[in-house]
Amino acid sequence: MMIEQRPAHPGNFSKGRDRPIDRIVIHVADGTYGGTLTWFADPRCDVSAHFTVATDGRIGQSVNLADTAYHAGDWVMNSRSIGIEHEGQPSKGPWVPSVAQLEASAALVAELCKRFGIPADRTHIIGHAEVNPGRAARAGCPGKTWPWDGYIGAVGAALTPPPAHLPDAADQRAMRLFDPQTNTQIGVGTLIEGTDKVYLTPETLAALRGK
Repeated sequence: MMIEQRPAHPGNFSKGRDRPIDRIVIHVADGTYGGTLTWFADPRCDVSAHFTVATDGRIGQSVNLADTAYHAGDWVMNSRSIGIEHEGQPSKGPWVPSVAQLEASAALVAELCKRFGIPADRTHIIGHAEVNPGRAARAGCPGKTWPWDGYIGAVGAALTPPPAHLPDAADQRAMRLFDPQTNTQIGVGTLIEGTDKVYLTPETLAALRGK
């Protein structure tokens, strides 16, 4: 996983931690990827997050994991958590995270869960507004459009080693994938009987990543 190093200004975070890491806090930055990283490096900012994920899947790191970023509006949560911002501008209209952004974010969170022994569930992976609703920069951050069920599922899937090969043909069933908003088919996949796994075809995967 490639991570761009874009250090925050020293005044925007604290060196070290006074609690073990056991939470990951998800945010949406009301700004661009580059603008968010630049703002964290500005001495006037007074806030920071450990990571920022772009809509195209790039990841930037502003604060070392051993240090306390100022992202949650609560010192105890800052001390025990890792903050991850996501490029987006909900103040300009409805915002939905991109497929590439969600894939990169889920892969990053899976690595962090593995490294720190954090369970991949909604108790330990939370939204900014769940920490302190009154101090969240935007109501409901990361917002109602954040696909929590699918996101937690993607983190869990990233933590599960893939099979060496697909099961026998008798255990497979062709599936069509549909966009729930337009009810149009967006691809095809293979459902593995007796599981909740759907393997996308290479063509479908490429098309979804290209959106």
